[in-house]
Order: sequence, then C-alpha cells, then structure tokens
Amino acid sequence: MTVFLTVLSGVITFVLGQLIIKLFVDPVHDFRRVIADIAFALIEYANVYANPGVAGSETEKKVSEDLRRLSSRLNAQTYLIPCYPITAKVFRLPSRNKVLDATSNLVGLSNSVFKSASDLVLVNVERADKIRHTLGIFIPKNEQVKLKE
Repeated sequence: MTVFLTVLSGVITFVLGQLIIKLFVDPVHDFRRVIADIAFALIEYANVYANPGVAGSETEKKVSEDLRRLSSRLNAQTYLIPCYPITAKVFRLPSRNKVLDATSNLVGLSNSVFKSASDLVLVNVERADKIRHTLGIFIPKNEQVKLKE
C-alpha cells in the first residue's frame, strides 16, 4: 500500500506541475517573447518610422505589416494568460491597460510609416518610446525622449 501511495503522489505531483507549466509559465514565456520581438522591431525599423515616407513603398509596407502583426500578437497573448491581472502581478507583467496602450501605439506607428511629414518624426519617436516605457523595455537615459503624460 505504501508503494501505491508513493507512486500516486508522484503522478499527482507531476500532473499538477505540468498543469501549472502549461497554464501559466508557457503563456507568460510566450508573452515575454512577443515583448522581446517588439523591442527588436523598434530598433530594427527605427530608420523607417523615424523617417516616414523615405524608405520606399515596399519597405514601408513590410514594416507596417510587421508592426501591426506584433500589436495583434501582443494583444492576443494577454487572452492566453489565465487570470491576467493576478498573473501579471505575480510574474511582473505590464497591466492590461499598459498592454492596450502599447498595442494602440504600435498600430499608430504602423499607420504612420507611409506619410512624409516633418511633424510625424517626433510623434513616431515618442510612440516608440511610449511603447518601450509601457512594456518595460529598457531605454538608456541618453536615448529617452521626454514623454508627454
């Protein structure tokens, strides 16, 4: 009987561990991977969104689609994490409002890579910095733009 209880407790522990991993750890890991992809894209495409209308229509279209795709993925990932407000506090994730703000700014950035207007340069850089700020992406002090609150 002792052997049976030992095996049963081992199986239950394994199953509970797998449930926690599949329900919480994996979705949080995927969410953070999307944030890392956004950080990568903000650096990779800085020359396009900081100079709207200059890179050429094919490049601008690709950048716009990638930024919009990242916005969609970020928003979708929040629905895969159960009890997001609680899980966000436990794993130190951005609040749902900050995620929505970041997705909105990503869409705005994706829409404004085509237009050639001098006032969009500063707006786009501020959007990129706001995305970094809301998602907790590190920005060196000498590269930060003063954000309007």
